[in-house]
Amino acid sequence: WLALSTIKNERNEVINFIGIFSNISSLIQNQLELEYIAHHDALTKLPNRMLLADRLDQAIHQASRKKQQFAVCFLDLDGFKPVNDNYGHAIGDKLLCEVSERIKLVVRGNDTVARVGGDEFVAIFNELNSVEDCQYLLDRLLKTISQPITIKHNNHHVSASIGVSLFPSDSNKPETLLHLADTAMYEAKRQGKSRYHFHG
Repeated sequence: WLALSTIKNERNEVINFIGIFSNISSLIQNQLELEYIAHHDALTKLPNRMLLADRLDQAIHQASRKKQQFAVCFLDLDGFKPVNDNYGHAIGDKLLCEVSERIKLVVRGNDTVARVGGDEFVAIFNELNSVEDCQYLLDRLLKTISQPITIKHNNHHVSASIGVSLFPSDSNKPETLLHLADTAMYEAKRQGKSRYHFHG
């Protein structure tokens, strides 16, 4: 940060300048950290609801411009509550972090995954050429999450119920896409869990 001041003589003529330099690296770093905290989940470091809303808007604009489709996938863990109840919140938190890492292994570089609740996540699969592309990613997601998770010498087993809505066939509004995916997730649970269900 540079602040400049002028020095004038008695005839009001500029005869010199004084420059004061300040290093504001720490201020910028603090600002970046605050922005990160505001947009990311404290436990998993995944984007939170606020950043998800922004990414969803971006996905809609991009897909509309390129005439592409994308999927909104609402994911809820099956079997998480017994882990939390029987082993405590600390183990539950570790399990959520491990599940987050596994989801990140499946999603591609241009996709988004966010944590939106206790054991609820939302993934946006961008630039899909077909529904089969989405199904391939969903199958990988289910398989990856269902693998045993070892924490402190104990194996824990969770799975996922996933509801899916598609842009633009289901809706072109972000809130509606999320709502439809959420509703479809409950249908996946009703059908027996550890599966995905497309809206409609």
